[in-house]
Amino acid sequence: MSPLFLAALALVAWEIAVRKGPLGGLKLRLPRLPPAVCGLALLVLVAAFAAQIGLCDVQASQDGVRPAWLAAAPYHLVDDAYPFGSNHLIFSALALALALVQTAALFAVVAGVTQVDAPRLVRAGACVAAVALGILALASPVVTSGDVFGYVGIGMLKAQAYARPSGFFHGEFARVFASYPIRPVVYGPVWIAINATVVGFGASFAGKILALRLFGTALLLTFVALLRVAGFRSAVLWAVALNPMLWFQFVSNAHNDLLAIVLVAAALLAVRRRLPWLAIALVAAAGAVKLPFVILGIVVFAEIGDRRRRVVYASIAIALALAGSYIFGGTAYVDAILSTGRGRATWPLDVSITKAAVVVLALGATGAALWFRRFSAFAGWLYPGLGPLLFPWYLAWAIPYACVAGTGLLEMLLVLPVAATLADTIYALDLVALAAALLTAVLVCGRLRRGGFAAKAAIAPP
Repeated sequence: MSPLFLAALALVAWEIAVRKGPLGGLKLRLPRLPPAVCGLALLVLVAAFAAQIGLCDVQASQDGVRPAWLAAAPYHLVDDAYPFGSNHLIFSALALALALVQTAALFAVVAGVTQVDAPRLVRAGACVAAVALGILALASPVVTSGDVFGYVGIGMLKAQAYARPSGFFHGEFARVFASYPIRPVVYGPVWIAINATVVGFGASFAGKILALRLFGTALLLTFVALLRVAGFRSAVLWAVALNPMLWFQFVSNAHNDLLAIVLVAAALLAVRRRLPWLAIALVAAAGAVKLPFVILGIVVFAEIGDRRRRVVYASIAIALALAGSYIFGGTAYVDAILSTGRGRATWPLDVSITKAAVVVLALGATGAALWFRRFSAFAGWLYPGLGPLLFPWYLAWAIPYACVAGTGLLEMLLVLPVAATLADTIYALDLVALAAALLTAVLVCGRLRRGGFAAKAAIAPP
C-alpha cells in the first residue's frame, strides 16, 4: 500500500470534515511568465524527459545483476522482480530529481503558453516540444514494465488469450516468453480484440512493440482532442499533451489503461451531447478493457439532471461490462481476476485497513457523484486503490473523476511526474513518499484546527 494513499485519505477526510458546502473547490492560479522563461522551460522539459529515458536505460544494465535473457530482449527492461544493486539509491534520487524538474518545467510551460497574449512562437514551440516528447517516447530503448511484452504475446494468441496454450510461440517470441511467461489475462474482451489488431501490424517482437507505442500515441492525441471538443480549458490540454508521465507510461511502456480513459472521455462527451445510450456503450467498453474502469466510468452520468436516469444508466453500463466480459472471457477471465487478489490475506493489519478505507471511499465518491452530484477535489486519487496493488500508471485512473468533478484536474496532471516516480517500485523512494504523506496529514490537521475552508465544486469543465 503506497504512502500516497495516506495523503489522499487525509485530504479527503479534510473535505468531509468541512460540511459548509459542496466538497472541492481546488483551483490553481497560473502566474504570468515572460516568453523567454516559457521557452527555456520547454527546452528543460524535453531535456529532462530524454534524461529520464537515458537514466532508465543505464539502470536496466547496471542496477544489480540481471538474467542473461534480458540482454537479448527486444528492449531493455527495468524490473523489480530482480535484486537491485548498491547504486540503487543513486538511481532513485536521480529519478526523483528529474521528476521534480519535469513538474516545474511543465508548470512553467502551461502557465506561459496559456496566457492570452502568449506569442505565436511560444505556442509553436510548445507544439514542437510535444512532437519531441512523442519521438523520444516512441524511440525509447527501455521499458520499465514487462506488461508490454505480455501484450505482444496476448495479441498473437488472439481468441486463445485466456487459455494461453503451451507451445504456441516460436523463434524470438518463444525465447522471450520462456523467460518471461505471460501472466493470467485480467483484461477484458474489448482490449483483447483491439490489441490483437494492433500487434498484427508488427512482424518482429520489436515491431509489435512499436505498433503498440504508435497506438498509445494515437490514443494520447485522441484524448487531447476529446477534451478540447468537450470544452476543457487550454491549460488542461497542454498539461496532457506535454506530460512526461503520460508519454512514458502510455507510449514508451504502452500500458493499455489509456484506451479505457479515452473511452470514458468519449462517454463524457456523449453525455454532454445528450447521447446517453452511446455513453452507456462507451462506459461498458471501458469496463471491458479493465474491469475497474466501469466504476470510474459511470461517474460521467452525474452530468445528467434526473437522479433516476443516472442510476439506471450506470446500472445498465455495469451489467453490460460484466456480461460481455464473462461471455467472451468465461471462467478463465474470472479466475484471472480472482487470482490477482489471492495472497493479499498476508497483508499486515494496518495495510489491510488502509486498503479497505481507500476502496470504500472510492466507491463512496462514485455513489456521491451519482446520487447527490457532489464531488471532491481529491477523491480521484483514491481510484487507483481499486487495483490489487498500486502501479505508477494507475495514477491516471484518477483523471476521469476529475474531468467530471470540474475541480483538481489541472493540479493532478501537473504533479503526475512526481507522484508516479514516488509510486514506482523500481525506485527506493518509500520513505520520501511517506514523508510527503505525513506532511500532508500534518497540514490537514493544522487547517482543521483553524476551521478549515468551505468551497464549491461546479459540474463544469475545469
